[in-house]
Amino acid sequence: MGYCAWFAFVPWFILIIRGKRFVYLSSYFIGYLFFFTELSWLRYVTYAAWLLLSLYCALYFLCFAFCIRRIVLKLKLPFVFIAPCIWVSLEYIRSYLFSGFPWFFAGHTQYRYLPVIQIGDIAGVSGISFLVIMGNAYIAWLIAHCFIKNKSERENAALWIGRKQDFIYLSYILPVLLVIGALVYGAFWLKSYKPYEGPAICLVQGNIPQEVKTESSEEEEIDTLKKYYDLSLRVKGEPIDLVVWPETMVPGILNINPGVTGRKIDYLSQLTAVQLAQELNANLLLGGISLFLFEDDQKYFNSVYFYGRNGKLLERYDKIHLVPFGEFTPLKKYFPFLSKLVPYSVGLSHGEKSTLFHLKTLQDQDFNFGASICYEDTVPSLIRKLKRQGADFVFNVTNDGWFHNSAELEQHLAIMVFRAVENRVCMARAANTGISAFVGPDGTIYDKLTDVEGRQKEISGTIFNRIRLIKKRNTFYTLFGEWFSIICVTGTGGMILSSFFKRLYT
Repeated sequence: MGYCAWFAFVPWFILIIRGKRFVYLSSYFIGYLFFFTELSWLRYVTYAAWLLLSLYCALYFLCFAFCIRRIVLKLKLPFVFIAPCIWVSLEYIRSYLFSGFPWFFAGHTQYRYLPVIQIGDIAGVSGISFLVIMGNAYIAWLIAHCFIKNKSERENAALWIGRKQDFIYLSYILPVLLVIGALVYGAFWLKSYKPYEGPAICLVQGNIPQEVKTESSEEEEIDTLKKYYDLSLRVKGEPIDLVVWPETMVPGILNINPGVTGRKIDYLSQLTAVQLAQELNANLLLGGISLFLFEDDQKYFNSVYFYGRNGKLLERYDKIHLVPFGEFTPLKKYFPFLSKLVPYSVGLSHGEKSTLFHLKTLQDQDFNFGASICYEDTVPSLIRKLKRQGADFVFNVTNDGWFHNSAELEQHLAIMVFRAVENRVCMARAANTGISAFVGPDGTIYDKLTDVEGRQKEISGTIFNRIRLIKKRNTFYTLFGEWFSIICVTGTGGMILSSFFKRLYT
């Protein structure tokens, strides 16, 4: 129902325009209801985080209302253009503040509408958010300006067209032209889109319940390993270039001698990886935990391992962007009790650099690809960096089993669509409980793992398809990143400061 996003904000925007009492309180309450509803999947992990994150994110709705009224009424600038500028600024800040939460952007609602989202390769998802919010502001302004009969309210609404009467023509015409321009660009790009096939990929989805993974016995770990091994063998005999397992699905540690740990599962995991690569005659990309031992310390990493066809371990990537209170404990040194909030018995360390893997196909073609782990595909800069380094395609391996059969799984996949469009790179994701899928450089989700009943979540199976490629080049977004968001943040900050200076000197 992404089309609803183009008018869903209108009642709230009219409240901001016309409201005289409780505008800020109402805005905060609206924001809280939105985030409390959309974040309901957090209840499967912790009710406290569900409540606190909702309360925190709702502050951005309050800030939006404050900035709008401050800038438009004090500086007499047009609401239709100021509203999307402020909205994009707040989305950008939320993406980075306190480790960042780049979820629930207005632009994300458009992931199914290909002509709309193609401008992502210029301005990123922020450009799409700008258009969506501008559309809402345009409708709200028209209602406030044209359909209010009360004289005093019409005069109040007229203030929102800007300082000069010339702004009214821009407010009427420019939003329509910008939306039409984006659609024309999208239609033109899609018409010229001619992908060609790349490596053959098998994504494996084992559907291991999170409670089994969190507190598993040795027997359960062996069962997990066997299940993924057996599922992978289903494609034996197919011309596979790469088999991909989701995040942390290898129960043992693959990067050290099993004799050091003395654990049977480490020996079995390493043996399984070697045998699987040789039996399938395929490269492997396996999600697991890696361990580094020091004289007086040890560090654990959330990693992906890359194996060659001969079963030799070639390369590894350690996750860079960890989830606070999910994978590590901030300020644990000063507040040890916080470590109880982390679902793992030990905290994880973050990786230092992104890794580019080299893949040689059965047709003797050479490709470079990157990998992201879990929520890293929601961080635009990480995927952008991989593309700049020369990645032909990118994988995401994730375990969304924490959130069961909830909307989080669809939301996570929807966000990945924009990473593909922004960098014009094909992306494929292997997810433990779903949704495993392939996304083309145009943003098309061209294949998903689905069972006979049409389910995509909490099912097991394999999905086999080829990577879609286009002529290798860096997009404007890949080269310049969040330039559009930075302009919006700078402009919003300047306007807020100007509104206070005007109050001082007038």
